[in-house]
Amino acid sequence: MSASPSSGGGTFGAATSAHRLSTRVCDNCIRFVDPASTLGTAVSDKSPSCSSKVRCDLGQPSCTRCLERGKTCSYSTTRRRPGPAPGSGRQPRAIRNRRHSEDTTIQGNSISEDTISLAAAVSDLPSESPVSLVTSHAPTQVSNQSSQGPNILPEEEAYLADEYFKSINEAIPLFSTAAVLSSKNILSDCSSELVEALLLITAKLLGFKFASTHFDLDGRIDQILSNTTLQEDTAGDFPGLDLFRKFCLLVFYEFHQFPGQQAWVRIGKIVRLAYWMGLDRLDIIQSVSPEWSNVSDADLQNWKLVWWCVYRLDSYANLSSGTPYQVDERLVNTSLNHQGQLSQDFAAPCRLPHDPRGLPDLLLLVKAGSESSLLFNIHLITITVLRQFGRAMSMRYLVPYENLMAILLDAERTLSAIRLALPRNFLNPGRNAFMNESNTNHHARLASVLHLHMAQLLAALASCYYLPEGDDWTLSWQRVLETCQNIAGIAEKWDSNYTLTVDPALLLISLTALVFLDIHKKYTESTNTYLISEIENCELLLLLQLEQFSAHWKLPSLLILSFKSFKESVTGPLSYPHIQLILSRFESPLHPRWLQFLSSAQTHLENVIWGHDT
Repeated sequence: MSASPSSGGGTFGAATSAHRLSTRVCDNCIRFVDPASTLGTAVSDKSPSCSSKVRCDLGQPSCTRCLERGKTCSYSTTRRRPGPAPGSGRQPRAIRNRRHSEDTTIQGNSISEDTISLAAAVSDLPSESPVSLVTSHAPTQVSNQSSQGPNILPEEEAYLADEYFKSINEAIPLFSTAAVLSSKNILSDCSSELVEALLLITAKLLGFKFASTHFDLDGRIDQILSNTTLQEDTAGDFPGLDLFRKFCLLVFYEFHQFPGQQAWVRIGKIVRLAYWMGLDRLDIIQSVSPEWSNVSDADLQNWKLVWWCVYRLDSYANLSSGTPYQVDERLVNTSLNHQGQLSQDFAAPCRLPHDPRGLPDLLLLVKAGSESSLLFNIHLITITVLRQFGRAMSMRYLVPYENLMAILLDAERTLSAIRLALPRNFLNPGRNAFMNESNTNHHARLASVLHLHMAQLLAALASCYYLPEGDDWTLSWQRVLETCQNIAGIAEKWDSNYTLTVDPALLLISLTALVFLDIHKKYTESTNTYLISEIENCELLLLLQLEQFSAHWKLPSLLILSFKSFKESVTGPLSYPHIQLILSRFESPLHPRWLQFLSSAQTHLENVIWGHDT
């Protein structure tokens, strides 16, 4: 059975037809760019236009252009459009500076400037050609050895593959646990393109050094990011399972390594591609789409994993940026269960309910299902709960207070029911040693607990935003402190050995907690020295957790800069009007306006004293 659905031109990844091969354009020619054009000067008369299609093909192994340039004609397995590689022209400012910023040492005396740069990078819209919207990573000059692929030794490949499945696959589960355990060499069944991306990203995150001293790891990853575009690689056909896995892995990597507009654009494209293929309705896809009729049950389960990875990416990206979700969870017809649960005594697959108030009932069904997929499914349920509160926060400026409170009340009732329906000791920050909980499962569980804490924090912040100064407001403000302390309690139990097993997008929750802990410390009512000491300890724990993650990812370093800029800028003491101003500016952890506010908060807060700020 095929692992991939067919579409129009046939199954993607199958043997290319003789006609397509006979008219295939050499990679060197189809991607040729006249150097003069990249410098903005006139194109030389001797250099053919890069947009013209030169018919050198397999019937003519060497063409005149390649011979003149001293190159050998090569033909990739995927069709390519004529013209320069996407992103090879002039890039937006944030993209041009990306590689430079990654190598720049963080200096303590430039915190404010770096935070402003972060806000600018997040808000920097592509201003060049539409091609720049497709490629979310700037290409870099790489050596010929790098462009031909890495020369990885067998023992290096075995080590990196083992590390990937022990850690990174837990953070973005593109392969089921059962498949990993049942196959000693699962990569032998994967495409070479997926294997290369998987191994190189693992090496980058681990800081692994290859035996070959001439291999440019950063350059090769940049090249993969630049050359992998959804439009070109699909070429009108459905992408195969491995190609879509590669898409997800690269999007996951880019979002946490180079956060900003370009990464969000790529996530949006992958969500639309998933909808186009019908991944949101895999439970009925074979009965309504003939293209899926030859896909085996096992591969259908693998496609479900891919869909839920897309769902998680959509959730994190839009929660962090304060933008509407692209996936409507109320209309998903793809079941959560993915590891043999359908063979058990279930009357129907477990799916997200049309009404979020049905999530507690879904959780009860999940608890009765396969233990191997329990944490995976609970993660999806808790992120769905968090989506409800994120959506409510975005409605603050659209609906009256009474309407928003009604929405939040429903969401909080669901949240309370979810907490009560969770397995025993699920909310325990420590590892459940008596239940023989593994360290990996412990951290996977903590990710779901953080979702619930963030949902509570958003609810408390929304209440504070609307309430007038008084006892009710003070109670809600106390809930903010309590929840931030609970988030810090999770950081206290964190083990840095398992950092790569968890999606680093969770650190956006840590940043939010840090900011509001600092506000509490500077609140005029916080005169209790013991309480201030406790708050400072919570801040330390969260900052240390961010430092642990920053050893692997760029995102935590940017979050640390953002918080330190705010902390040093705002001197305090703060009172009710100041806090209300801050709450009015809070939209989401990575929203450009929020980041800009953090970098210049003191100016706005001083205006509150004089009554100038609105």
